[in-house]
Amino acid sequence: MDKSKSPSLINLAITAFFLILVMVYGIIALSTQDPVWFISTFDEYPEAIDLYCYGSLRTLRPEDPEFDPLVAVVNETLSSTKNFDSLTMSDATYEYYRTSPEVVALEIVFTNKVRIHSIYSFFSNLDSIVIPLVGRHSNVNAIFGRSNGFSTGGALHYRAMPDVTAFVQESGLCPGR
Repeated sequence: MDKSKSPSLINLAITAFFLILVMVYGIIALSTQDPVWFISTFDEYPEAIDLYCYGSLRTLRPEDPEFDPLVAVVNETLSSTKNFDSLTMSDATYEYYRTSPEVVALEIVFTNKVRIHSIYSFFSNLDSIVIPLVGRHSNVNAIFGRSNGFSTGGALHYRAMPDVTAFVQESGLCPGR
């Protein structure tokens, strides 16, 4: 008997490993409806950024000088390590972000639907992303998604949110109190 053709435990283990890897990938891809869920890069270009600054609104457009640098900082943050939890933004909280004199928040508005790639299906088909910088939920570095005028379920939490807050304050977009 030719020894090179005989079955081995190493070949079985390698085959089993790759089979399990393909199954895990397939299950996550099907459940998230995102075949590239493992790519963490977020590089979308928004139509506008609404800055809710202590009760007042400032809308940034692509022609504004602060727009591109702010988009770069936000995209870098959204490309970083993230964790999901069930914290969901209610309509009352959304309105609070927009109008409260105690809050600074960004709403990144997109023309086309966007997706934040992850193993969580809740952050797909978004037309805006809300990022609280000062006030409710800002201490946990949460971001919330909105689609067709409604909040999506859950929140993603990031480690690098202070970079966005610092940019907004240092650029003079929303000076601190």
